[in-house]
Amino acid sequence: MTINDRLTTLDALWSVWAEHGRVMTDEQWQRPTRLGDWDVRSLYAHGGSWPWMLSILVDRVRDAEPTHGTAAALLRDFNAPDGAAHSRRDTVAAGAREDAAKYSTAQMVEQFAGTGPRAIATARQLGPVVVDYFGMAMLRLDEAVSIGIMEATVHLLDLRRALGLPPDVPVEGLTHTTALLAQMAPPVDFIEAATGRSTTDLFPVLS
Repeated sequence: MTINDRLTTLDALWSVWAEHGRVMTDEQWQRPTRLGDWDVRSLYAHGGSWPWMLSILVDRVRDAEPTHGTAAALLRDFNAPDGAAHSRRDTVAAGAREDAAKYSTAQMVEQFAGTGPRAIATARQLGPVVVDYFGMAMLRLDEAVSIGIMEATVHLLDLRRALGLPPDVPVEGLTHTTALLAQMAPPVDFIEAATGRSTTDLFPVLS
């Protein structure tokens, strides 16, 4: 996918998030999720961090070579036993709960309905430049957008499951996320596990 294709996919996903935020009832906001002690409001607050993150990334263009050629390469590092996905898990979880209490529903919806689309418009103008990924890597912007697609897709499934809804998610998001997760796995292990030829404990590849 080109960067514009990825941005279009991300925009579609965030539109779905925004619509959920507009129509959920008070009872639905308080429902538990399959993510530890997060309720729907905490999950939504966490999802809403990515539109804000993209708005920061588009201002972090650097004249540098990428440290990681793909989103999958960076995510593999993040999800290594000593990676950020594990070391920052409690901090991220607590941050989502704090944001859920701090921000109004309207403010959280605005992340998807306003902040995100504005950042996407800027990203379209920039193209696949290299950005400083929050001090953790140098990554092409299109690859950073891939991480945003994965986050929006995986957590949209979490949201819809919590609401008792079928897992109807924009197909482009599902397709892109499936490919990204497959790229994270060792190729031989993935092929053999997917075809029932291995007992390797491959999954999950993402925490």
